[in-house]
Amino acid sequence: MFDRKIPFPAFALLFMVAGATDALIYLHSRDLLAVYMTGNSSHIGRDIGDGLWGDLKPLLAVIATFFTATTLAAWIGIRAGRWRPTVILLLTAALMSASMPFAHSDDYPFTTVLFIAAAMGVLNQVSANESGVTFLTGMLVKTGRAFAEGNFSAWFDGLVRWSALVAGAALAIPLDQHLGRHALLAVAAMLALGAVFTAGHALMRRHRTKQAS
Repeated sequence: MFDRKIPFPAFALLFMVAGATDALIYLHSRDLLAVYMTGNSSHIGRDIGDGLWGDLKPLLAVIATFFTATTLAAWIGIRAGRWRPTVILLLTAALMSASMPFAHSDDYPFTTVLFIAAAMGVLNQVSANESGVTFLTGMLVKTGRAFAEGNFSAWFDGLVRWSALVAGAALAIPLDQHLGRHALLAVAAMLALGAVFTAGHALMRRHRTKQAS
């Protein structure tokens, strides 16, 4: 089920962000996948098997960046309390914005990929109740189990996530064609909009809590 601290529009937006970021990375960084640590880990194993030791450094750097960012985001999120989603989304937006100035060619340079990896590591700590919120494979497994159990509310949750991710990936193509590297700023703007939604939601929840007490 959706995290009650994250309003529905913000939850849909963050999955659109994940889809858009995936698509941009596949378009501009086929060897270093800033959003796909499973693929990077498989590449490491392949390079070890082929004896390509020099190719390990950038892959390890991307994974280390993702891990460090998600760890720090978890630490920050714990201390942010009710403001966790807002803080995490703003941090993600800042990192995504920081990735854009370095993206001066058709292929994203290493620095851009590292910033995007950090942003995605942070984004996946947006919910206190669920880690790795944009991990599609695990989400599809949960959705299939929910459908088998007749839990159609949870099944709908999974369907919305998948649909939003696909929509975000589709949106990334015209953004990339018309905006070029500034498509990364469009993604950052989506994250900032999500932060506005979550901040408003947190204020409403606090107001209701005060009224009830």
